[in-house]
Amino acid sequence: MAFTSILQIIKLNEPRKGTSKRTGNPYEMQDAECIILNEDGTPAQVGVLMIPKELMGKIGVGTFVGSFALRADTRQDGGRKINAELVGLQSVPVKAAK
Repeated sequence: MAFTSILQIIKLNEPRKGTSKRTGNPYEMQDAECIILNEDGTPAQVGVLMIPKELMGKIGVGTFVGSFALRADTRQDGGRKINAELVGLQSVPVKAAK
């Protein structure tokens, strides 16, 4: 089951590459500066959103309906913290000011 939120991506940060200290495996990650919008389009919160690998290079700045799923984060040492992870983005047309 997924839930949705309206997001405005205001800046995509440069992808970061490296090697995991724990496993020695290479990784690449990217995040974005975002505003979570209320249904009326007003800002609710500002934060950083991790971009899934399958969406890296395919999205840009804009307004989207983001689909999220709850998943246990097993990447952290001993971690099983449940987080909402982005699983899809659908562009929202911007309404012209009257």
